[in-house]
Amino acid sequence: MRRLLLTAILGLMGAALFPSCVRTSQEVWEDTKTCGRYWGKGTRSLFGRHDREEYVAFSPSWETQEADYVPLSGQEEELSTRAYPLSQESPGDPDSKIPGVEGFSAPSGKLAAVIQNIHFATDNYSVKGTENLKSLKNIAGYLVHHPNTYLFVEGHADERGASAYNLALGSRRSNSVRNFLIQNGVNPDQLFSISYGLERPVAMGHDESIWSKNRRAQFRVYER
Repeated sequence: MRRLLLTAILGLMGAALFPSCVRTSQEVWEDTKTCGRYWGKGTRSLFGRHDREEYVAFSPSWETQEADYVPLSGQEEELSTRAYPLSQESPGDPDSKIPGVEGFSAPSGKLAAVIQNIHFATDNYSVKGTENLKSLKNIAGYLVHHPNTYLFVEGHADERGASAYNLALGSRRSNSVRNFLIQNGVNPDQLFSISYGLERPVAMGHDESIWSKNRRAQFRVYER
């Protein structure tokens, strides 16, 4: 009886002195899942399976609940999911002759008439529409004849939906455009892609006329 009483007293003292050590089963489970995620990332990186950084603009809210992800309206696996080669150079690397995305600039002068934004339907990353196709073919023709011109394709989304979902959608859009240009003869080494999701709207507002402007692929240029 004395032993049980002593054990109970010590338990109460421990809870009072070290309240942070008392954790619910839910908290322990969340810690376990977090540990598992970082263990998986470390293992993939160890074996060379980490992502190329220039292809994603990371957002602080990247880790969201699974319910935030919505299917892309039954899209077929098409241009953005086909395997096309990446550039052999990583922009901004110390040994690269190509700067990072901050060294690229918006098209100006004659280039502004050739390199124009591409727009997308809601939850869509397919390159469609007469104007879009015409613009991309003009861009492809220019790049084919100017092999020292490099392009960053930015993927953007409107304000609706979770940040992580829109970041993934922006990536699909930028890669879809990049792949279209490669299909039309552009050297993959001239093309890079990045996603900003909903973080960089070109227009402000909360209706379809504004959202349609923000669902876009935008371009930045570097001429060596």
